[in-house]
Amino acid sequence: MFSRKQISPDEESWANSIKRAREEKGLKLEDVSQRLRISQSHLSAIEDENLNSLPSGVYRRTFIKKYASFLGLNTQKIMESYEKTAFKEKNGSSLFGRKVIKKSSLLVFPKIIRNIVAIVAIAGVFLYLGFYLKNSLSKPKIEIFEPADNLITEDSFTYVSGRAKEKTMIEINDRPILKLKDGSFRELVELKKGMNTITISAQNKYSQKNIIKKQILVK
Repeated sequence: MFSRKQISPDEESWANSIKRAREEKGLKLEDVSQRLRISQSHLSAIEDENLNSLPSGVYRRTFIKKYASFLGLNTQKIMESYEKTAFKEKNGSSLFGRKVIKKSSLLVFPKIIRNIVAIVAIAGVFLYLGFYLKNSLSKPKIEIFEPADNLITEDSFTYVSGRAKEKTMIEINDRPILKLKDGSFRELVELKKGMNTITISAQNKYSQKNIIKKQILVK
C-alpha cells in the first residue's frame, strides 16, 4: 500500500548531501578530519547543519566548500544551498516567520534607559547651573515707593522707601542702608535748593548694579 520515495540530490539538503557522500565512500569522520585538517566536531556540525557550532564568516564557508570538494560534490550547488540556509537563519525564519530575540539583545534596553536617564540628569544639572548663574549675575529687582518721579517740593528733606530681596545690598547716594526682614527699607535724605538727584542702587554678591535715579526740584 505504501511506496518508498527515493530523495533526489536536488531535493536533499546540502548537509545531507555531504553526509551521504561520505557514507557512500565508506569514510569515517576521523579519517576525513586528518586529511582535511578540520576538527571532527566541525565536520559533524556541517553534516548536522548545525551552523551555530561552526566558525562564522569566511571560515565557515571555507570548511563547507573544502569538505564538499574533497567528497567530489558540486561545490557550486552545495554553496548555493548553504547560502539559502544561512540567509534563513540570519533573518530568523521559523514556523510563523518570527525571529527569536536573544537574551543578550534584551539586555541592551536597560543600558539605553540608563544612558537616557544619565543624559537627562546631566542636562538638568546644566539647566540648574544656567538658571542659578543667570539669577546671580543679572541685575537684582528693586521696587521704589517714594519719592515720586520728577517731584517738586519746598521741603528740605524727603523719604526714600522701597523693597528688595533679603540678600540684595541697597545704597542711596553711595551710602549703604539697612533693610527690614521683609526686604523693605525707608531712609530720610536731605535736599538742597534747586535740582537734587538721588541715586538708588541694588546689587547682589556677583551681580551688576541696578541703578535708579530720582530727580527732585526744591523751590
